[in-house]
Amino acid sequence: MEERDYELLKKENEALKEELEQLKKTVASSSFRDRYAVKIIDSLPDMLTVFDMDEVCIDVVSNESTNHVGPSVSELRGTKMCEVLPSEAYLNIHNNMERVKATHKSSVAFHELDVNGVHHYYENRICPLDDNYLLVMCRDISDRVAIQRNMAMLKHALDNVSDAVLGVKADGTLIYVNKQTRKEVLGDTPLGQDISQHPLLWTKQPFSERIANILTHKEGVTYRTNYRVIGDEQIHHQQVTAFKISNYGEESFWFFAKDITDMIKNRDELREFNQLLHGILDNIPLYLFVKDTGDEMRYLYWNNAFVKLSGVSAEEIVGKNDFEIFQHKDMAERYYADDMMVLKTGEPLQRQESYSDLRGDTHILHTLKTLVTLTDRAPLLIGIGWDVTDMQNVEKELVRARIKAEQSDRLKSAFLANMSHEIRTPLNAIVGFSSLIAQADNEIDREHFAEIIKRNSDILLRLISDILDLAKIETGTLDYIKKPMNINEMCKNLYDIHRQQMKSGVTLVLDIPKQPVTIEGDRNRLAQVFTNLVNNAAKFTPKGEIRFGFTVEGNVLHGFCKDTGIGIPKEKQEKIFERFIKLDVFAQGTGLGLSICKMIVEKIGGKITVESEVGKGSIFRFTVPIN
Repeated sequence: MEERDYELLKKENEALKEELEQLKKTVASSSFRDRYAVKIIDSLPDMLTVFDMDEVCIDVVSNESTNHVGPSVSELRGTKMCEVLPSEAYLNIHNNMERVKATHKSSVAFHELDVNGVHHYYENRICPLDDNYLLVMCRDISDRVAIQRNMAMLKHALDNVSDAVLGVKADGTLIYVNKQTRKEVLGDTPLGQDISQHPLLWTKQPFSERIANILTHKEGVTYRTNYRVIGDEQIHHQQVTAFKISNYGEESFWFFAKDITDMIKNRDELREFNQLLHGILDNIPLYLFVKDTGDEMRYLYWNNAFVKLSGVSAEEIVGKNDFEIFQHKDMAERYYADDMMVLKTGEPLQRQESYSDLRGDTHILHTLKTLVTLTDRAPLLIGIGWDVTDMQNVEKELVRARIKAEQSDRLKSAFLANMSHEIRTPLNAIVGFSSLIAQADNEIDREHFAEIIKRNSDILLRLISDILDLAKIETGTLDYIKKPMNINEMCKNLYDIHRQQMKSGVTLVLDIPKQPVTIEGDRNRLAQVFTNLVNNAAKFTPKGEIRFGFTVEGNVLHGFCKDTGIGIPKEKQEKIFERFIKLDVFAQGTGLGLSICKMIVEKIGGKITVESEVGKGSIFRFTVPIN
């Protein structure tokens, strides 16, 4: 064999070996994919679904945990997509499918779904498998959407703040700049530009030293710098706060710059103004202070009178606000609320208030707060106060003396008026049944009438002995004696007394539970309330019906007295329970009946109300705790 043929065979042999090795690798690779294909698919977070060209689900090849459409895998097979998804989500995926059918290329679209009551966002990527089937891969991108929205919101917020905001890398490369900074500081400087030499970043300290300083202070650093704003030759003063942010091992440095030019200018001017005020007003025997409404209501002036009152020097006060001075937060909040009211309305505010100095002594100050408008700056708030503690103490003593004298006179008048009012009811019963007992035909009636006379005699004696309780009502010391009592029996006795006294054409009706109700209460006081209400109704009911009684709900007795009388005008209903108030000056009585009812009911922890309509009558309701 020639050497040339040998070389040719050798080359062919080498080629066959190489082809064999490649075939082995291909077989090995194919075998690995076949062995692990299911595990790979199951580990994916996507829902993988195969559809035919008529949008019928052929199979779900992904893990069941990725199913987010509701029906199980077995239920999805053979189901059309439009039968599973809401119309809007279906339309998005349908249109995406149509693009894939038309182009035979993969396509991506997005849709939204509510899953278990939570709104989710999905990316649907559709790939053609062959001429008959499409693979739909749906991935939940809700977290990504939330991050994008938060980032957009943050960017919008930073672009609309008045401060300059920029971010750089450690070498000074610009990575972020908000609109304010680009407009006034950097102009058209592009991202990626080295701005380490810009005065906003370094000024008197080289940028590298500034970065090293930031790295040693986790809470960040604050410094001041000066520069000229683009289009303005004026030097601007900036207060810059800088700090480091680490994100996935990459460090960036962020600078927030606030223009304090006007603040410095104003403070310089106000320092001169303070000196003038100090010289003129420091000897005025009034408390005077000045606050800066443009700087968190911080004190600019605090005169010598306030120094003596508080025991704190002006140097300790100026530059601080009430929240930094006073230990009691509620006091600082009250002062701040008054300041903001003056600032909002522009009107002077006068207030008399207690003031606790830092020594703990309390003073009563009459304070006037007003605004002083200045050109090209926030107004000042001027406060002038004077101590009225001694005057207030004298006035309080005079008021107490006057109230005590008026109370004594009122108690005397109420005592005299209530004697005739309260004695009349039992006395009428005694007189009435004394006449009836003589006319009784049998012993049973006479005994019944004698019992009524005796009981009312007891009430009359009790009223006479306890008449001074009316004074106790005035002073809030009324005694309420609780004893077991049958309230049904009490109401029946009152009914027997009052039905004989009704006018012709007026019917008295007793409305009480059939079962006897025994409670712990003061029989005389409850009888007094019912009696006054029935007597009041009788005065203003020329014809019709008066109904009184009670119900019990839980531990509360609900008493009532309803009539079909003339009614009470709405505008007079609020005053009906006041003492000596008479809607009809010609009606009999002193005007104390309803007020006595109110005092008794409230004394024992209850409440009394009235509902009335002119021409249709009134209903009085009261509650009494029976525990």
